[in-house]
Amino acid sequence: MHFAVGMCGGAALMAVPCLFRRRGWRYLPVAMTIGGLWAIIPDCPRLWREDFTSLPFAATLGAKDFELWLHSIGNLFFMHRSLDAQPKEFALLGLAMIIGLYNLSLIGMLWHTRRSRRQRVTQSCRRVSKPGEKAAEHDSPTLNPVSTLSSEPVSSSKPDGRPVIGRIGTG
Repeated sequence: MHFAVGMCGGAALMAVPCLFRRRGWRYLPVAMTIGGLWAIIPDCPRLWREDFTSLPFAATLGAKDFELWLHSIGNLFFMHRSLDAQPKEFALLGLAMIIGLYNLSLIGMLWHTRRSRRQRVTQSCRRVSKPGEKAAEHDSPTLNPVSTLSSEPVSSSKPDGRPVIGRIGTG
């Protein structure tokens, strides 16, 4: 549960600048992961003391005094101390929140990417050539060349100057 709450805190801290700058959303999962890791720092001395006893500095990093000091300031680590005071362990709920938050950020990034691509296409379609100018090659897409659709020579624009996308001939 600590990691999930830290992820929410990291996401909230990262979302504020992203909302104001309107960019940087792709770093949201990174900020969520860093927030989750920050939230479990007070439990790290116990891991060093119990699980990694043969590694260098295990005695120093796993000191009981260091763990007690980290737990005393535990609310700096995204409410770690308050979560430890809960009467029940919510590990399964925390796992569900972790999976849900990562999936939500992935869906949000995909939506943002699709929206920005759609805006770019809309902006490029709004570019209009000035009257009397010939349209650029990339501004007037054609499905098929005019020569493959009809054997008779036809102008590539209508009388009012708009480009013709394609013609279907009878011959």
